[in-house]
Amino acid sequence: MANDRGRRLMQEALDDRLSPEALQELHSRLNADPDEADEFDRLRAVDRTLKSAPHERAPQALALRIMARLAEEIQNNPRLNHLSGLALAVGLGLVALTLMPLLIGLGWLLVTSVGSAAFFNTAIQALTGFVAAGAAAMAGVVQSAQNVMQSTPILPAALVTLIPVGVFWLRRLSRENRGTDEDDE
Repeated sequence: MANDRGRRLMQEALDDRLSPEALQELHSRLNADPDEADEFDRLRAVDRTLKSAPHERAPQALALRIMARLAEEIQNNPRLNHLSGLALAVGLGLVALTLMPLLIGLGWLLVTSVGSAAFFNTAIQALTGFVAAGAAAMAGVVQSAQNVMQSTPILPAALVTLIPVGVFWLRRLSRENRGTDEDDE
């Protein structure tokens, strides 16, 4: 049985892409190994059959199934799948939306309740340190999320599916709570 080098030489010979030196190497390999010569004869027979076969257009249904399968493979390929970046962006956006009212409230409280410039300066420095620590923690979370998404290709699709489902259930729960609150009144 031919090794990888022998198979590559055989394939290139069938495709008429061998240099004279490589062709000489192939012939010497074929003369030295009868099994390899038999394998090359079988490959040559298949190649002749394929080259002489009539070229017909594939049925439309087959072409559609092949294209659907290719699209599925592309979607499942993490390097080609841009949903992981989208899921990460949506997640970070949700975190920012969640923290924004807290930060705005804290800023308003500081500005309205503090009269001393020195205390205000100290508070701003502490807040800046807190935000920097939060940013460093978020960078670690983002890095961990990217590592998880790269190692688990199905996760981005699951996140993109679960986010709308979660929003749907939150809205439904909110409506149910509003309905029970109105019934209590």
